[in-house]
Amino acid sequence: MKIVFLPGMDGTGFLFNELILNMPREVDREVVCLNEVQGVSHRQQAEQIAERIGETSVILVAESYSGRIAYELCRILEKRISKVIFIASFISCPSMLAKLAAALPENAIKPSLLPNWLMKILCFGGRGNRELSESVRSAVSMVEPKILKQRLKNIAELEAPRHHQSIEAVYIRPTNDLLVGREALQVLSKLYLELNIESVEGGHFIAQTAPESCAKVILRAAAT
Repeated sequence: MKIVFLPGMDGTGFLFNELILNMPREVDREVVCLNEVQGVSHRQQAEQIAERIGETSVILVAESYSGRIAYELCRILEKRISKVIFIASFISCPSMLAKLAAALPENAIKPSLLPNWLMKILCFGGRGNRELSESVRSAVSMVEPKILKQRLKNIAELEAPRHHQSIEAVYIRPTNDLLVGREALQVLSKLYLELNIESVEGGHFIAQTAPESCAKVILRAAAT
């Protein structure tokens, strides 16, 4: 079974590196780079990714921003998605903070402007280190500010979808996620009728701070 990884807001897929290193080499996988997808909205991006997937049956692993893309892929591909695994993700606006971030001017959306102490709190739940912070900054700096601005707008304008999904789903929930509120998780749990929530110690960037634990959840879900 092939596992397709959908990245967070940076879109690069590079932040999955440690997670993938904790998985057996023989696992068939593909990391999608959102920056190579021309669509602007989550739906448009999902439609183009669906064309890549084609008739293959896959497991989706969606981090943060890509949660709504995964939801749209479930609607498009239906039974070709055997399971979806959300990592600190959302399919509706995740919090008031997301709306505030979307209001920032384009020239303020630069990772270098976010001090280490604030990044450590917001992104890593107080557990991050300088190396992790720099890896996030490096990934985000590869994306043009106008694209990041559009993605922040996409997040802020997300309305709760209405279509229920019978596809089996797993949610990797950080114990200290300051970027995704409980209401966003409730929306997701109401629409995915078979949702299993797995708590992992850490902040929003849980795949980076606890890659081994997240890999175990993914492999266990893929095997069942």
